Amino acid sequence: MTTPDVVEQSATPEKVASIDAADEKPGAAPARSTYPGLTGFFHWHEPGTSKEEKRLIFKLDWFLLSYSCLCFFIKWLDQNNVTNAWASGMSEDLNFGPGNELSWMNTFFNAGQLLGGPFANLVITVVRPRYWLPFCMMAWSIFVLFLYKCNRAEEFYALRFCIGLFESAAWPGIEYTLGCWYRKSELARRSALFVISGVLGQMFSGYLQAALFSGMDGRLGLRAWRWLFIFDFLLAVPVAVYGIICHPDTPETTKAFYLNEWERKRACERIEEEGRKPHGKLDFTLIKRTFGSWQVYAFVIGYALWSLTCGNLVMQFFTLYLKASGLFSIPQINSLPTAIGAVNFFTMVSTGYVADKIGSRAPVCLFVGLMLVMNYTILTVWNVSHSAKMFAFIFNGVYGCYTPLLAGWCNETCGGDQQKRAFILGLMTSVGPAVVIPFQQLQFPSSQAPAFSATHGWGSALAFVVALTLWTSAGIPALQKYFSKRVQTDEFASEHEVEATN
Repeated sequence: MTTPDVVEQSATPEKVASIDAADEKPGAAPARSTYPGLTGFFHWHEPGTSKEEKRLIFKLDWFLLSYSCLCFFIKWLDQNNVTNAWASGMSEDLNFGPGNELSWMNTFFNAGQLLGGPFANLVITVVRPRYWLPFCMMAWSIFVLFLYKCNRAEEFYALRFCIGLFESAAWPGIEYTLGCWYRKSELARRSALFVISGVLGQMFSGYLQAALFSGMDGRLGLRAWRWLFIFDFLLAVPVAVYGIICHPDTPETTKAFYLNEWERKRACERIEEEGRKPHGKLDFTLIKRTFGSWQVYAFVIGYALWSLTCGNLVMQFFTLYLKASGLFSIPQINSLPTAIGAVNFFTMVSTGYVADKIGSRAPVCLFVGLMLVMNYTILTVWNVSHSAKMFAFIFNGVYGCYTPLLAGWCNETCGGDQQKRAFILGLMTSVGPAVVIPFQQLQFPSSQAPAFSATHGWGSALAFVVALTLWTSAGIPALQKYFSKRVQTDEFASEHEVEATN
């Protein structure tokens, strides 16, 4: 169970500060603790960061983070478009509804993600991210374009599977590259910002469909929901080109035109100072390194529990509720669910910032989990006022912060084993959809929306919310503390054995 990455993560903040001081080079940032606590709470950079390093971080935020945000924006725009198309005439035009077609579209998409996740994130350790990520984006965007020609459910299922297969590279691939460049105290905020861009993609999809319904319905003989898939493809092309030009790859392989020699060297040093110097290789030992570690179980279970809360589908279920209520027009049905995105935006910015500053993610997970318990309790009861349901749906937007928190946590604790870190992030992407496939069909079939009373959908989601809250606020921290102490004990014993031998 003891692996090199765990040894590296056993360093206390005091040890890290002493390592920084010992390894400090001219122009490098002064020694500082990895976990700044409440010191400099309202500062974007760690205390003591030099002007040169601030310029490096600015360049990373401008190019790497901006591409990451745009990529995730397109991903969620494309992932959510079938829901907006469904609510804007697709289900009526193609006689969908009684057969749970929308649920099956989600299921086939999840099946594609299940198969693609681990493979895609292993490829990124040997193929430059600046080529791999834009390639995957263009591949799934072409399949999105083909959706506008579909007339049968089976055609949607096949294309949604292919979209999920290539989209599976986006989230773990971006998290992997962010973990290559940013320090532990910087990760949660950056992860939150790029996930927020996905929320904006969800929101924009609704606004775009509402605009298309008002201005493009019937143009060139195409319904507005078909135009949505065409516009989604057109938006992806410049983002993919931008990625090929501006993505910096990793600190060890970068040839980015905007980084000078000192910045490339300093980018490597920043990660090495935290005990995360890249090591390991892509071979058969990866299986032992991964499944012999505590991280794979902690974070895969955490992401699976998060997926089972149906959090990333809550905007879809809200759309179905608004449509079933008969109180709103089609543009309103497309626009109102974006309020969930607004809550998500605020929550991810604030929780990511707080997690970075206090150096702990568990308290944040506990706070958000308790909010979700309240919301899901209202939906489980269901026999409440319309206003109460609207409140519960909208404030379920707090769910989104779990994604960057868990990913940043995984990046932090996996140390410098690049392949293991990439594989676990990819496995999280696969196991999440895997457990959701039966859950989607049994607990949340679209024909039972929006109450899901016959399948007890909201009640089962509430149970998983409670489990998620307990696991992320107590379970993962307990595992991390236990294995950290175990490694420290092994190190102490080894040091004394060496002394006795000498």
